[in-house]
Amino acid sequence: MSPHLKGVVKAHRIALDPTDRQASLMLEHAGWARVAANWARGRFQLAWFGETDERNADEWSAHVEASPDGGAWLSDMDLRKDFNAVKADLFAWSGGLSQNVAKNAIIHRGRGLEAWGAACKARKHGQPHRKVGFPPVRKRYRKLAFTPSNGRNSIQVDGRQVRLPRIGWVRMREALRFDGDILSITVSRTAGRWFASFTVDTGEPAPAPRPGPDVGIDMGVKTLAVLWDGGEKTEIANPKALAALRATQQAISRSVKVNGRPCTRNRRRLYEKLARQHAQVVRIRSDHHHKATTQIAKRGGSVTVETLNVDGMKRNRRLARAISDAGMAEFVRQLEYKCHWYGTEFRRVDRWYPSSRTCSDCGAVKPSLLLSERTDRCHRCGFECDRDENAARNLQAFGRPGRPSADAETRKTDCGSHGRRSIHQTAHHAIPLDIT
Repeated sequence: MSPHLKGVVKAHRIALDPTDRQASLMLEHAGWARVAANWARGRFQLAWFGETDERNADEWSAHVEASPDGGAWLSDMDLRKDFNAVKADLFAWSGGLSQNVAKNAIIHRGRGLEAWGAACKARKHGQPHRKVGFPPVRKRYRKLAFTPSNGRNSIQVDGRQVRLPRIGWVRMREALRFDGDILSITVSRTAGRWFASFTVDTGEPAPAPRPGPDVGIDMGVKTLAVLWDGGEKTEIANPKALAALRATQQAISRSVKVNGRPCTRNRRRLYEKLARQHAQVVRIRSDHHHKATTQIAKRGGSVTVETLNVDGMKRNRRLARAISDAGMAEFVRQLEYKCHWYGTEFRRVDRWYPSSRTCSDCGAVKPSLLLSERTDRCHRCGFECDRDENAARNLQAFGRPGRPSADAETRKTDCGSHGRRSIHQTAHHAIPLDIT
């Protein structure tokens, strides 16, 4: 836990109900954040690369000290100092807006640049790293969001109202569900609706380890997750929320084919409808994931999941849409922080661990396993079970003493041909979670 935090940090996203005037001011502040973030990006490019691809650089590059040879790294503090020195001349129209919005936009841009720099440094030294690209330009109407907070408890909340700087008291659809210090708030717009995301330091200490079963979770597409706790199998269905978009997308495609003009009035309505449907898809998937992960985390004990290369899985064009629809990475992310909330141990297994190819009974490892093979059959000991259940069993037993394992030579070769055992010698039951 960071030293400035008093306890567990939780977040709550609440829909807002602003007036027309407040909605206009929110749009202006979102634009102000976009301008500041793009300015910081272009300023960093001038210092580090010696040139910039920012379209409006001609208007402000003369006001800053450029580095033709490049190589000058600017932190978010350096960017903020340079921005404060020129914003009165370049952005005089921003006088009536909250300056915290621009400050936070540059801080967030600085964090993105630091992550990009760390990834470049790790790649240069041949170290493993997460793929991070150079922060892109924030485009108009693509991401409407801003952060007006200025430190701990700088934002006031009174029941179902929140006071935003330069905007005033804005009505919320529900009250903030967590008590504690408000660390920050981000206001964003999605499909025509405004939302406020609160980050709250609850002051609650991290919970003590909670007793419970050891659960192994295998992620999939047809079934989102298969759980094994040593006694029974539990399946979590995939919500498959993207199916609702097909008709609207086909209508847009026909409109483009029939009328090749850039954007007609009818097509604009279809795009607005598609945006609303996308927001509905996100809500359906998020609601499903939240209910399922909460129930898993509250069981206590430990939870073991495999580390997935979701981007690599999406390269299969036949499965890319289904993988994206499942939201596996978001499911695991929610499960991780909720396990921390409820005192459940959370473990990740290396992505190269052969959970599907390993026999959960004897530990023999197959050299390969086709995607069409949905039942795992071990030719060494004769054990058979569902492929996803077998992987969940292996994950549940990973790192535990007494786990069945084969010798090194058996792991390197195919499973031997030995006696066959009954397909259901070990009891398992498909009990779906109550997440409806």
